[in-house]
This record gives sequence, C-alpha cells and structure tokens, in this order.
Amino acid sequence: MKKVVIYLLFLLPLAASAQFENLKVSFILGPNLSWMGSNDSKVTSDGANLGFKMHVLGEYLLNDRYSFTGGLGLSFLQGGKLSFAQGGNLWSEAELGIPKKDSLSNGVVLGYRVNYAEIPFGFKMRTDPFGKWRFYANVPEFSIGLKSRARGSIDKNINNSTKENISKEIAFLNISWAAGIGTEYSLSDNLAIIAGIRYFQSITDITDDSGRYFDGSKEDSKGTIYNIDFRIGVLF
Repeated sequence: MKKVVIYLLFLLPLAASAQFENLKVSFILGPNLSWMGSNDSKVTSDGANLGFKMHVLGEYLLNDRYSFTGGLGLSFLQGGKLSFAQGGNLWSEAELGIPKKDSLSNGVVLGYRVNYAEIPFGFKMRTDPFGKWRFYANVPEFSIGLKSRARGSIDKNINNSTKENISKEIAFLNISWAAGIGTEYSLSDNLAIIAGIRYFQSITDITDDSGRYFDGSKEDSKGTIYNIDFRIGVLF
C-alpha cells in the first residue's frame, strides 16, 4: 500500500494540474510532533513522538478565495506513550517477545508508533494578495487514516522491550479532524511556495481495547492521537 501511495503522490500533481484549469495541486511535507491521551484517569500521557508526513492535496477552486480540498498522504511514527497505573495483560492480542507478557507491571509505559495512509479532505479559505503573499486557513479539515504498520515499546516493566509488533492492538481505521493556517508566496502565476502549521486530532479510538487489568476488569479506554504538523511545500 505504501509504495502505491508514494507513486500517486508524485504522479497526481503533474496529471491533475495539466487537466483542469480550476484545480490547483500542492505537494506538502514536514515533521510533526504527536502524543497520546486517554479518557481514563488511570491512563495518562507519558511522552511524544517525532514523526513525518507528506501529502498531495488537490484544491477545487470555487472562486479566488475559497476551495474544497482532498488528497492522499502518508504519515509515519504517529502516536506517543501512555502510562498505565494498573498493569495486567494490556496488549493481549500482540505476540510480544518478552517473558510474562500477560503480566505487565503497575505503572508500565507503553509506546505507540503507527504509520498511516491518509485521505484528507476539507475546506480552504485564502486572503486577497498582499504583494506576493497570501494567507490561508484550512477549516475544517478531516482525514481517514488506514493503518499500514504499528510498532510498540514497553518501559518501566520487569522486562522492557522495543520494536514490538502491535498491529493487532491498533484499529485499522483512524478518523481525525484538523485545523491549519499558513502562507503562500507567489513565484509565478502558476507556482507558489507554501508553509504552515496544523493541529490534528483523532476522533475515533485508535486502540483495540482487548486487554485486561490485574483485577480482571477490561481495559477499554479511548486512545486519542494529537498532532502538531509543520508543513512546507509547493502549490502548482
């Protein structure tokens, strides 16, 4: 899946910009900072990931200032670390490479690193030009993420571990919302440099919720990914 998306990321801007006069295409990439949260007070955030994203976005122009957006993208190393006050068989579906994998310690910290193929779509607003500069906002924006890989780490346990395959512990579908702002610097009538920042948050539970605590209760907290994306690219 990842190779197919990468090919499309490079081919779509050329094909789309050549075919449609009312369609602009941007190629955007950049680092991002992600962390995780939970709706359970016994499960708390305990660290962030430095990841990377790249997207191709098409902009269907309604007029010079407003457009609908949609595209394809890849995101790498999304997630963060969660600390569990109570231990147990928390990653029950994963085939962990440690002894006593069904008895993770109280206070264990589980790390999540997830890659997604993404389908973003939304609405974009631009200001009038200020010389060669324009400013924009992507509000609202949504994304459908399809899990392609998931790795995990275990810390503050009797037996620690890294690079565990936790694909079965992560939901395949991740639906998110986002809001971003940025600027465009015009190089010519058909080419601009763009830069911006975006806040991104999952709506759906990204975790499997199949684990159990030592007391036998189900670990059914909602795991949420939060992101700050730093973006730079070109607009055709």
